[in-house]
Amino acid sequence: SFDKGACTSDKVALLQQRLNNIEVTHREEIQQIRSSVERLAAQLESSTVVTEPAIVNKDHAGPHCADIVQSGILSEGEWEELYHFFRENCYNVIGFMDDELYKTQSFVRQHPLTSTAICVIAARAIRQERYQTYLAHAHELIKNTFVGPTPDIHAVRAMMLLTAWTGQSRLWGYIGSVSTELGLNTAALQLGDEAVAHTADLVQRARTWFTLCCFDLTYARSHARSHASNVLHLNRPFVINRMRDYLPFAKRLLTSPYTQPVDHRICAYIVGFTITADAKAQLPKSGLQLNPMPQEAIQLLESFDQSIDRWFHKINNTIEPVYQTFVDKQDRNRFLIPYTFMKIYINGFALHGMDGSENLPDLNRISFVQKALNNAHLLIQTQCRSQGIRRRFKYTIDYIGTTTYHAINLILKALSCAHQYLDYEESFMALHQATILLEEAGAVEAAKEVRREHERLALLTQTAMSSTEEHFAPEPTAIDDENLFDIPSFLNAATWGEPFPVLDTYMLD
Repeated sequence: SFDKGACTSDKVALLQQRLNNIEVTHREEIQQIRSSVERLAAQLESSTVVTEPAIVNKDHAGPHCADIVQSGILSEGEWEELYHFFRENCYNVIGFMDDELYKTQSFVRQHPLTSTAICVIAARAIRQERYQTYLAHAHELIKNTFVGPTPDIHAVRAMMLLTAWTGQSRLWGYIGSVSTELGLNTAALQLGDEAVAHTADLVQRARTWFTLCCFDLTYARSHARSHASNVLHLNRPFVINRMRDYLPFAKRLLTSPYTQPVDHRICAYIVGFTITADAKAQLPKSGLQLNPMPQEAIQLLESFDQSIDRWFHKINNTIEPVYQTFVDKQDRNRFLIPYTFMKIYINGFALHGMDGSENLPDLNRISFVQKALNNAHLLIQTQCRSQGIRRRFKYTIDYIGTTTYHAINLILKALSCAHQYLDYEESFMALHQATILLEEAGAVEAAKEVRREHERLALLTQTAMSSTEEHFAPEPTAIDDENLFDIPSFLNAATWGEPFPVLDTYMLD
């Protein structure tokens, strides 16, 4: 028979069990909310205190932000090996990043994204079989920052480092967005406000923003790697809007009580690459593609080219050596690479308007193209003959190699358009040296492409390949390192009557 009382009792028990489960769930949710509030309150309180870089809560980068060692991807000993390699070989490759940030192993180790970024960079050199694994973990950490609390300033620096070293340029927009969320741009403006006292935190935040400005200024020009037709990227937008609102205040880093040696390099790069930014804004509007070249375009090219010479002269003759260079002997003229790159960029604008026709081109245009070509030769020669650059090129190619590709593309474009009007003999030396660099770096396909273009140009100009390679391929060990990076002699004869340009004279779109 049907027992109605037993059925009711069972239903009550089931209902009680469900209520108990709901209560337990709610208690857990309340505890999670309470923990989150306490954590956020602690972070807010600590952010108002000026201290040395603090160890960041590992939950700050996302809800599933497992440390690379704790994830079992590598051991503590392997991490230390990668860190020490980075400290010895990689930390100062990017001149405008604060190398002091990576000197404290305990701090680096306890920040998941910074710790992983360093592993990725070092692994490319000494643990290549694990590089993609470490990079995938870094991508997961970055992906986990898309939700939840805004990543901290150390995560921003780590993403800058990782993006520059791996060439993943799409991340720059995200980095710029996070930097703005953190108010780093506001810190840069406050640096120029006389009413705002400089604190270590303010200067550190402003320095990070100006570092991003340096990346934005350089990447707006240098990311041309695949085809000769892409030698000049006139339409690449800046990540940072209204950049000229910030740049004049970068020099305040130098007078701050919390200044660091890197601040001098940041300011040097900003001044130099702002020249190219102005060129990018003004030259396309000057009738550059008209033949003959209008006087306005000629005057602008000459003016920008002279500004670059003054910039280089200033660095090598006025700035204290401890601020302009690093510890290595060859680094006295470390700025020779960006100098030649900017000379290529400015004078290379003259290629716009050359179509390779048989008609005699404008001699003014040819003179600018020749100057760009000469600097492309010098850039590749400098990289190939520098033992440090050549040794590290295999794992720095996505950063240092951007200037190499730019120089290669300029040579290919210039000789294809106007070899009959140019002094191109050294171009074959440069292309051969570039091929050597790429082959030694393991960029086999890129090296093959350059060699094919080399052969095509040799056929076009009726130049024998074997003789150029034998004559123009000196081994780096045969070079006198003491005299390798002497300042080009033409600078000694220049007149430096005009004052060194200040930041706020430049105009950026």
